[in-house]
Amino acid sequence: MSELPVPSPAPAALTPALVEATPNEALDSAVLAAQERFTVRVWCTFIFVLSVSMLGMGLYLTPSADGVGTHQELHLPPCGWLSTLGFPCPTCGCTTAVSYFSHGHPIRSFLTQPFGFVVGLLGAVLLPLTLMGIGTGRWIGPSMFWLGWHWRYWVFGTVGILALAWVYKIIIYRQHLTF
Repeated sequence: MSELPVPSPAPAALTPALVEATPNEALDSAVLAAQERFTVRVWCTFIFVLSVSMLGMGLYLTPSADGVGTHQELHLPPCGWLSTLGFPCPTCGCTTAVSYFSHGHPIRSFLTQPFGFVVGLLGAVLLPLTLMGIGTGRWIGPSMFWLGWHWRYWVFGTVGILALAWVYKIIIYRQHLTF
């Protein structure tokens, strides 16, 4: 009699119990997509609230004709640099510029403090982008990968704009120019 070979057990990876235990890839990708949409909605909501708060506060405040001091309407102290050293700090006039921007005076905003104008403009640009992100769960603006990859340009560019705006603010303050 010839002996029939006894079948060897199937490899563990191919057993039916383990095949059933692996997650369905379509379900897994749908769950990941839902989680990603939720994350985008949370971040967009956060940025939307910040932008609306900043522009809404700017609309609430009355811009100072001097180009500085609008923040004092919020019961904040006057600028320490301005009162102590006699020249404005790097952010002097930003609140006034955002307030002018919120009131629909972008040129006055830019002439008051260019950095404050950029902040107000960024807030206004982010409003529709974040609303679309909240509604769709997809970020429509610049790629976060691209922004993260080029973070040095953003950081150094922002510091450069702030420094140039500060020099500009010192010059117009020393010349007693108001817009």
